[in-house]
Amino acid sequence: MKKINVHIHPRQNQPPFIGHSELINRFEGYLKNQGYTDFTRQSYLSATEHFLFWIETTPCYFGQIDRSSIKMFLREHLPGCCCPGPVYKDLKTVRAALNQMLLMKGYERVRLISNGASTTPKLNIEIDLFDKYLSKICGHAQATRWYHRRHVQQFLVWLFGGQTISRTMITPEALCRFVSEQASSLSPNSVGVLVYSLRTYLKFLQFHGHVTPSLKGKIPRPPSWSQTNLPQALTDAELKRFWSAFNRNTAIGKRDYAMARCLADLGLRCHEVANLQHNDIDWHNGALYLSKTKGRREETLPLPDQMGHALVTYLRYGRPITKSPNVFVYHRAPLGHAVQKTTVRGAIRRSFSRAGLPWSGTHILRNTLASRLLESGASLKEVAEVLRHRSIDTTKIYTKIDLSHLSKVALPWPGRWS
Repeated sequence: MKKINVHIHPRQNQPPFIGHSELINRFEGYLKNQGYTDFTRQSYLSATEHFLFWIETTPCYFGQIDRSSIKMFLREHLPGCCCPGPVYKDLKTVRAALNQMLLMKGYERVRLISNGASTTPKLNIEIDLFDKYLSKICGHAQATRWYHRRHVQQFLVWLFGGQTISRTMITPEALCRFVSEQASSLSPNSVGVLVYSLRTYLKFLQFHGHVTPSLKGKIPRPPSWSQTNLPQALTDAELKRFWSAFNRNTAIGKRDYAMARCLADLGLRCHEVANLQHNDIDWHNGALYLSKTKGRREETLPLPDQMGHALVTYLRYGRPITKSPNVFVYHRAPLGHAVQKTTVRGAIRRSFSRAGLPWSGTHILRNTLASRLLESGASLKEVAEVLRHRSIDTTKIYTKIDLSHLSKVALPWPGRWS
């Protein structure tokens, strides 16, 4: 049998598992084709070999390379790893490496909550069941499921610690005490999200017959006044500085500029930009079709000229050759794959930094679009249609920054009586 070249730890006379050498060689070629650098490939291979060594020495997972064994390795083995060194133990790198191996083998990624809370195997099982409920029954998006899982895990760790989960201990008093303790360090809106997550978890328990329907009504909802804040928007000078921050002589600069145009000219959200595909653009009629929107509705929007030119420039002179149907793809590893919404956010954040502007979020570009539309004479209903608000009440807040129209209806301030 051919001996495996494992360079990160001694094998201590353990017999190699048949197929690992072929797997390592295939994985190395896969990483190279994906565009990973030599350093990253070496780190990923070392992390993978640590996992392969573990499954060879763990009877219940011997030779089992799938999402289940990888979850157990990341959650249970890696934090207290005692493998003969040196071995690769950095959670972020190991998880990224094993996820790439899963993708190569045709599996989905493993996603873990890494908020520093100590968990137990039974608690992890509860969170996994809750996540399946959120996905299959509720139909929540990945981002929504993420913060629901995080909040519920925090609550369960707070209530049970390392003990067995006993649903009889989930009482109105415990729920209210947890929310009160968390509220001291959260904004009112964040407390509202926390309460929403806990109520969703109680619906999950009710769905499985573990609690009564009246329990979720025992958690108080904090007051929130959505119209109290004044939305911020970029001035003309700031917007000019923002556009000048993109280096459109490079391929990545062309991509980032085109993504920013989608956000600023049409008010698209980050996930809508990341999910934009070639078939969504009707070049002959100058229209854009959106199917994966926040409200899960199909929308048809006009294609602005500057946004259209930015897209054409990127597609012709910047986008790498790839089979991906998405417009925006990675220019580094994983080369040619569709970008994630975090890529869109990162591009905008870096552009704000280069321009010397104090913002880091993308929502200010939607605010700027709304402000410019109102200043140009568009009605509130037209702005709501462009931003795709279901309720016009959501759009009303932008009237506060329409100073030119507000000045026409403002009454003079009464002077002092002489």
